[in-house]
Amino acid sequence: MAISFGHDRPWGGVSQREYRRMAQEPWHPLAYRVHFAALGWADRQGHTAFGPGKLAALLGKEGKPLSDQSTTNAVNRAKRWGLVSPRSGAACLVLGSHFFQKGKGAPVPCRVHQDR
Repeated sequence: MAISFGHDRPWGGVSQREYRRMAQEPWHPLAYRVHFAALGWADRQGHTAFGPGKLAALLGKEGKPLSDQSTTNAVNRAKRWGLVSPRSGAACLVLGSHFFQKGKGAPVPCRVHQDR
């Protein structure tokens, strides 16, 4: 799959490993950490699926996961700020193709978003 964001739209690559690291750094605001997690673990279609409680654990501090409500609030803030798609939730963060594309990896069905 060729990466294209449209005619005359420059783009550059990022290290998903670095975004995974930044998602776990507690000094970043939670909405940005949600965005970093979406970028760090995104598959070829821009979906980042998490098992039950996984995103809360990732966003927690000192080994203590965020509460379900705090996790939901962080995802909702990231959606309001345009950092992840409105289709996102704690079970699957979504990045639009205008934001993220990946040239490698097999398409994997999303257990949350059955339409892809």
